[in-house]
Amino acid sequence: MSRRGDGMSERVLWLRLCVTGPTPECGEIVGLRIVDRQAHRTVFDAFFHPVREDGWKSVPAGGVNVNLANRLPLNIYVDGIEWILSGATLLRGEHVARDIRFLRAAGVHLEDQVVERSVTAEHHKRLASGIAVPTRTGNRACRPIPVG
Repeated sequence: MSRRGDGMSERVLWLRLCVTGPTPECGEIVGLRIVDRQAHRTVFDAFFHPVREDGWKSVPAGGVNVNLANRLPLNIYVDGIEWILSGATLLRGEHVARDIRFLRAAGVHLEDQVVERSVTAEHHKRLASGIAVPTRTGNRACRPIPVG
């Protein structure tokens, strides 16, 4: 059952993940922020304990500014994350297609009808069409971790 019974036709959630590698096969999620931009509030924001031994070497020592040793693994939060995402009609983010692959690999069930729109893909399409694109600003506290 959907939580969208309040008459709103669209609920947009913004996803931002911190990961230890470029794909779920060689990396894992160590941070997740979900923002409801329409309500102007963060609905989920947590860092997780890496499960894989090799995940630790990809976590920056001072960049995230959080002690991951004191954090719980992502699987503790799966039900809550699913509940939050179940109310979305549109998921957005810089790397939303990649982020959804990571979430599914971590055991988070996402409904197939949820639409995903990548801000980065839209940005590149606009640049290719010759449309001016504003410079991105904002909080970068949780961003993909470069590998290599």
